[in-house]
Amino acid sequence: MEVHHPHNTGHKKRWTGYLLEFLMLFLAVYLGFIAENLREHRVEKARAREFSKSLVQDLENDVVEINWQIKLTRNYLSVADSILELGKRKLEGRNAAAFSFYTRFVYWTGPVNWHRATFEQIKNSGSLRYFRNTILSKLMKYDAAINDIQSEFDNHMTRGNMLLIPINKIIEPGLHHELSSYFIWTIDSMSTATRERLFSIETPSLENKREEIRELLNMVVVQQRNLRQNSEDRLPKAIKIAKDLVEELNKEYHFESK
Repeated sequence: MEVHHPHNTGHKKRWTGYLLEFLMLFLAVYLGFIAENLREHRVEKARAREFSKSLVQDLENDVVEINWQIKLTRNYLSVADSILELGKRKLEGRNAAAFSFYTRFVYWTGPVNWHRATFEQIKNSGSLRYFRNTILSKLMKYDAAINDIQSEFDNHMTRGNMLLIPINKIIEPGLHHELSSYFIWTIDSMSTATRERLFSIETPSLENKREEIRELLNMVVVQQRNLRQNSEDRLPKAIKIAKDLVEELNKEYHFESK
C-alpha cells in the first residue's frame, strides 16, 4: 500500500516583509554610520581644542620673542647711527676707541626663535581641516609672515658674517676680545661710566684702514635699512596677526585669556 506524504510548500513571505527587513537593515547601518560620524566629530573637536590650546601658547611665546627682537633691532639701529656718524670723523684717539667699540655690535645676528612645533604637527598630520576658515586663513597668513621675516633674517645673518671680514682687518684682536664681553641687548642700559672707560681705551689711529672701513660702513647701511623695515613693518604685522589668532582661538574654545 502506497503512503502519500503531503508536500511542504511553506508559507510564501509577502513583499511587505522583505521591505520591513530591508528598512530595519538600512536603519541599523544608517544609525551605525551616524554614530561613527558623531564619534569622529567628537574626536576631531577634542583634537582641535588640544591643538588650539598649544597654538595659543606658541603664539604668545612668539609675541614675546618678536618684542625682544624689536628691542634688539632698535639697539642695532642706534649702534649703526653711531658708527656711521663716527665714520665721517677722523678716527684717532677717542674717536678710534668709540669706533672700535661699536664694531663689536655691527655683526650681530639674532633671528627670532619661532615656536612652530604645533603648527607643523597640524600641517603634517592633515589636521588643518579641523579649523574654521577664518582661523585657517589667519594661520596661513601668519605662517607666510614669519617665513618672510625668517627669509630676511637669513640674509641678515649672511651679511653679519661678511662684516667680520673687514672688522678682522680693522680691529686689534686684543681689543676685540675685551669688547666681546658686551652684548647688544645690554648696550641701551650700559652706564655712562662704563661707556666712558671704553671710549678712553688707548687705540691706534684707524685712518690707515679707510678702505676696510668704507667696506664695513656700506654693509652696515644695508643691515640698518633692512632691520629698520623689519622692526617698523614685518615684525609689528606678525605680532598683530598672532594676537588676533590668540583672541579668536580663545573665543572659539573658551580658553581663559591671560
